[in-house]
Amino acid sequence: WFSRAAQYLFTGQRQHVVTVVFLLLTAVVIGSLITSNWETLRDYEWQIRPAWLLYAVMFILVDMFLGAVVWHSLCIRFIKYPHFLTNTKIWWYANLARRIPGTVWFIASRAILYEKVGVAKLPVSLLSGLVRVLIFVSGIVTTLLTLPFWILPEEVTQNINLIWFLPLIVILCVIMVHPLVLGKIWQLFSRQRPTERLYWRDTITWLFLYVVIWSVGGLALFCLINVFQPLPSTAIIAAIGMWALASTISVAGTLTITGLGLREVTLTLMLTQIVPLPVALIIVIVSRVMWLLGELIGAVISLIL
Repeated sequence: WFSRAAQYLFTGQRQHVVTVVFLLLTAVVIGSLITSNWETLRDYEWQIRPAWLLYAVMFILVDMFLGAVVWHSLCIRFIKYPHFLTNTKIWWYANLARRIPGTVWFIASRAILYEKVGVAKLPVSLLSGLVRVLIFVSGIVTTLLTLPFWILPEEVTQNINLIWFLPLIVILCVIMVHPLVLGKIWQLFSRQRPTERLYWRDTITWLFLYVVIWSVGGLALFCLINVFQPLPSTAIIAAIGMWALASTISVAGTLTITGLGLREVTLTLMLTQIVPLPVALIIVIVSRVMWLLGELIGAVISLIL
C-alpha cells in the first residue's frame, strides 16, 4: 500500500504539488508555534544580528551537499549506481518525505524515484534503512563526544556518573554498525550477499563522515543562536552536541511512532540551559524554517535539473 501511494505521490506533475503541500503544511506549523507562544515572544527585548544568519545559511547548504556526497558514495558501494547528479537530485528531493510522519514514506519515495532510472526498489530501500542506522549511530557518537563540553545544570552534573546505561548504548551502536551484522542483514532481506565484503574501515569512514555532517549542522545552530543571543565560541561544541542529540531523538521517533515536532521540543528544552526561553523558542522556529527552505530549494533544483 505504501509503495503504491508513494509511486502515486512522487511521479509526474504530482511531485510539484507535493512540494507546494509541504511548504503550506510547514507554514501552518510555524504559524501555530508563533501564535501559541506569542506573549512570550512579544514581551522579550530582542537584539538581532542578521550577519550571523548568512553564516547559518552557508552551513546549512554545506550540510545538504555533504549529505548528498555520502549518499552517492553509498550508492556506488551498495547499488552500483555511479551517477552523481542523479543520486544528488534524488537525495535532495526525497528529503521532503522526511516531513511525513513515519520512516516508510522516506524510504518508499526514494525507492520509487530510483525505479524510474532503472534501479530495483529493494536494494534502494535496504540502503535507505542502512543510512538511517548510520545517521542514528553517528548522532549518538557525536553526542557522547561533545557531552563533556555541555553546559549542564548542577543537579544533572551531580548525577552524571550514575548514567550506567551509556556503556550499553556504545555496545549497541557497535553491534548495529558491525560489518558482519550489516552484511547478514543485507543478505537476509535481499537474499544475496553484498557485492563487496564490508570491513570496519568502511563503517568507520561512513560514521566519521556523518559525524562531520552532524558537526556542520551544529555550527548552523550556533550561528542561529548568535542571531538572537551572543554566545561565546566555547559553546560551539555544546551546540553541536545539542543539535545531534535532538535530531537523533527525532530519528528514533520516526522509527517508532512519529518524530513530528520531536526535535523541536527536545531542542527547545536543551537550549533553555544556555539562552532564555523566548530566544530558545524563536531559534527553534527559525531553524525549522531555514532547514525546510533548504530542503525545498534542493527539491526545486532536483526538479529543474
